[in-house]
Amino acid sequence: MTEALPHLFAPLTLAGHTLRNRIAMAPLTRQTAALDGTPNDEMAAYYARRARGGCGLIITEGTYEDDAVGCRAYLSQPGIANAKQAAAWAKVADAIHANGAKVIMQLMHGGRVVDPRCLPAGAQPVSASDTHSQGWVLYTDSHYEADIRGITGAWPKMTFGPARALTVAEIHAVADGFAAGAARAVAAGFDGVEIHGANGYLLYQFIHTSTNHRTDEFGGSAANRVRFARLVGEKVRAAIGPDKIITLRLSQDGVDDFGGAWAGGVATAREIGAALQGSPFDALHWSSFGYADNRDPNSGVPMPTALRETSGLPMIANGGIAQGADAEAAIVNGAADMVAVGRPIFANPDWPQMVRSGHPVDLVPFDRKYVIKPPIDYAYAYPADYAAPAW
Repeated sequence: MTEALPHLFAPLTLAGHTLRNRIAMAPLTRQTAALDGTPNDEMAAYYARRARGGCGLIITEGTYEDDAVGCRAYLSQPGIANAKQAAAWAKVADAIHANGAKVIMQLMHGGRVVDPRCLPAGAQPVSASDTHSQGWVLYTDSHYEADIRGITGAWPKMTFGPARALTVAEIHAVADGFAAGAARAVAAGFDGVEIHGANGYLLYQFIHTSTNHRTDEFGGSAANRVRFARLVGEKVRAAIGPDKIITLRLSQDGVDDFGGAWAGGVATAREIGAALQGSPFDALHWSSFGYADNRDPNSGVPMPTALRETSGLPMIANGGIAQGADAEAAIVNGAADMVAVGRPIFANPDWPQMVRSGHPVDLVPFDRKYVIKPPIDYAYAYPADYAAPAW
């Protein structure tokens, strides 16, 4: 039988790990861990269900790797900062592997967009430079969100405080924290990690000229601005060895700037890609609302294509991929070696098998209420004791 989507369902090898297809489940913020950051049985069930649906790779939601100031970005975010959290993640990794997929943990530091409720009293968020995000914490100040979380009473919009610039010594300390978290993830059974350099968080804040005003070796040129991310990758590689996957996620937009764009557009992407040649990363992961929309009026080249061509690294493309034909096209047109699918796989756990025929399929639309009050897979989560945290 001829495969309808031959490129999408071909295996791919990263760092010696062979993935059964080119479909990754994209990382999706959920905030369903315990208040102390410990993963629960529901999370094992959630990820195992998507692995059972046919994904080749699972990329977890953003996970804080250290208890340093500003690392944890939001309430009920999972962590890998201690032995208790690592032991709980081991159950998640085992459940994913039992269902045939590989799994990497996305590690992140909130930087200037950390929920102020996650900071010690009087502590200031940190960033590339002294800046102040004018955005606000996701999912606050919303009657719908309060209702699906079971929250009553006042729930005001949470804004960010002014951030201070990290010193060079602190930059190295943060990178060491990423390495330590990666080592705990691998010890818990993960096949590797993703370094989060996208979506408005700390490494993104170094890469973007709008938030990086430094004049030292971590500011100025594109190569300097991506130096922090590369440093993190180098320290992580030293901590987990050569046979574990390391990816780097990049984006133009962030949680506090959904219309963000790189100054210089595609030319900047090419500079960043060139600066990542020979880096410790096994692949780059482009995050966007539509991978073909480069937001550059002077070029029609998709950003992941430019990054792939200049870095020489395999590319995972995310954004605007809902049907199998969309995913196949991203690989065939040279924008990707693999696709990351988020909301369609969240709402349709069997998405890989649903699209495999090559024909368009009717997809259940994403609904955030199932993020907060998810259906439980009793194969992994019994008894069902998940309860909304007292935020």
